[in-house]
Amino acid sequence: MSELVNEEQSKEVASEAKPLDAVVTRVESDAVFVQFDGTREGVISRAQFSQATGGDLTVMARVGQTIRAVILREEEDGTVRLSRKNAVDASTWETLRTLAESQEVIEVTIATAVKGGLVADLMGARAFMPASQSDLRFAADLTPLVGSDVYVIVTEVDEENKRLIISRKRVLEMEEQSARAERIHDFHPGDLVHGRVARMTQFGAFIDLGGIDGLLHVSEMSWSRIARPEEVISIGDEIEVRVLRVEPENGKVSLSMKHTQESPWQKASKAFQIGDIVEGEVRRLSSFGAFVEVAPGVEGLVHVSQISRQRVDQPSDVLEPGQRVMVKVLDIRPEEERMSLSIKEAQMREEKRRAPEWTEKSNSESQQTTLGDLFGDLLRDRFKS
Repeated sequence: MSELVNEEQSKEVASEAKPLDAVVTRVESDAVFVQFDGTREGVISRAQFSQATGGDLTVMARVGQTIRAVILREEEDGTVRLSRKNAVDASTWETLRTLAESQEVIEVTIATAVKGGLVADLMGARAFMPASQSDLRFAADLTPLVGSDVYVIVTEVDEENKRLIISRKRVLEMEEQSARAERIHDFHPGDLVHGRVARMTQFGAFIDLGGIDGLLHVSEMSWSRIARPEEVISIGDEIEVRVLRVEPENGKVSLSMKHTQESPWQKASKAFQIGDIVEGEVRRLSSFGAFVEVAPGVEGLVHVSQISRQRVDQPSDVLEPGQRVMVKVLDIRPEEERMSLSIKEAQMREEKRRAPEWTEKSNSESQQTTLGDLFGDLLRDRFKS
């Protein structure tokens, strides 16, 4: 009964008392000892230290720390009881709102882990950090942060409902962005660098270059055409890439794997000459022609007018992807990665090459037939007579 009376009296005194500054002189597991008004000493119990209950006092309070508190009562033995959590008043909430508006980075101590996140002590008030705001990436276990000092920003303040939300993730993002801004100046177009495949998307992969991620587009993974990044790389792979572009203002670095190797077009300039007849595979069709691969990573265009001597309205009427065809090299521009091809002229070349054979065969057959026709019947008639 006396404890209830003391509690009620404490609330009444606290409601009338004005917050004062006190300096922590000693910290024990169940109480914090302070000095105020110059030489006066007092004690704050575990229950009265913070609205963030469940924390370890030896972690949440530090010797030499200045805190705001209100006097609850003075015991018969002269002990002065104070409360830090009851010192959270309108001015405290005003300060918290200012922190939220300014996005100032502050340090807090994580008191305990609860369902859905973490609880921290902030100026005696209970601050909640959702699990999604505890780190840059999802963390299933939050207990390693309990008892540690972390830097956060206040993201939401609701005095009426005593709701205070903080975020560590936002601070980490700002730090990462700052580090990225500094690190990006270490890269220049043409640099050959090493990195690790961090994550992949449908359009490419992000490569960790050590403090900064660069984008490796699927079109830059191989000189050969590929459909998916998984055909070439896997998460965790250590790869060598070449820097294509650096955009400091956007924090972007574009990378290439294929440019770490000799371009197939450089090889093609040595292997193919205008007028050569070569075999290739139809890779894709368009309304204006067909693209034929004549070497790995080297595709040339057969314009619709160069497909056949007969009129062709749509390339798909006479060709299909995967079909093997003979083509004649009409033009090659390695520096532009362009090649013009002709199926029609390759066929004409083959016909001209085989023309003498056909003529000789035709003459031979004509001579044999003519001798039979001219003398066969005459001889048979004479033998009959």
